[in-house]
Amino acid sequence: MESPAGRAPTPGALPYYVAFSQLLGLTVVAVTGAWLGVYRGGIAWESALQFNVHPLCMIIGLVFLQGDALLVYRVFRNEAKRTTKVLHGVLHVFAFVIALVGLVAVFDYHRKKGSADLYSLHSWCGILVFVLFLAQDQVQ
Repeated sequence: MESPAGRAPTPGALPYYVAFSQLLGLTVVAVTGAWLGVYRGGIAWESALQFNVHPLCMIIGLVFLQGDALLVYRVFRNEAKRTTKVLHGVLHVFAFVIALVGLVAVFDYHRKKGSADLYSLHSWCGILVFVLFLAQDQVQ
């Protein structure tokens, strides 16, 4: 049911859910970064640490930024539709670029090391997730 102004009312608890989701997302990014820094030696592009770029980029792109892109329509429901569509699209583009950097990092690392690509269930599921991410972006 729409409000008299023609806009759907915002649920009262929505700001708390959004704040919790942002806090949880930032915590996951921070914990992943700390894990890579403390236990895996950090991240770098031109060394053996290049592989560590992969998990950080995947978390930032496919978890945090994609989640934010999905929340745009709920958080900014009283803004102009064009504005929310642009913000939604920009967040999806950032998520795509960062996830692509993560994919390039892992494939480049395997190439430099001389090991095979796509040798595990994890890698095949990851490729499937990336393809589905691209497909759902094209459908919207």
